[in-house]
Amino acid sequence: MRSIPVDTSQMVFIAAGSPRPKVKDRTTGEIKYNADGSPMWQLKVLAQVEDNDAETLLVSFPATHAITARLGTPLTVQGLTAIPWETNGRHGVAFAASSVAPMDLRKAAE
Repeated sequence: MRSIPVDTSQMVFIAAGSPRPKVKDRTTGEIKYNADGSPMWQLKVLAQVEDNDAETLLVSFPATHAITARLGTPLTVQGLTAIPWETNGRHGVAFAASSVAPMDLRKAAE
């Protein structure tokens, strides 16, 4: 599957909800794991570049446990990639990150 790296150096990310486990099979509720065996999570994220309109992205990421984020939490998103997909005549772009974490506001102020 082709993935496209996303330059996030000029982007601001804010949680647009709380993280939830990424479900592999909706009928059984089976949770998806990555190749390293870490559970995958999903989080709706508001992404904005300077004064442009913000976009809402659903970002998947691995984490051993849920991150502490809720609506409005500033986030650090690392290793963001866009993954184009097409299935049964439908198409779109999925987003994945190597990590998503609440921003340390003390470090950001320095």
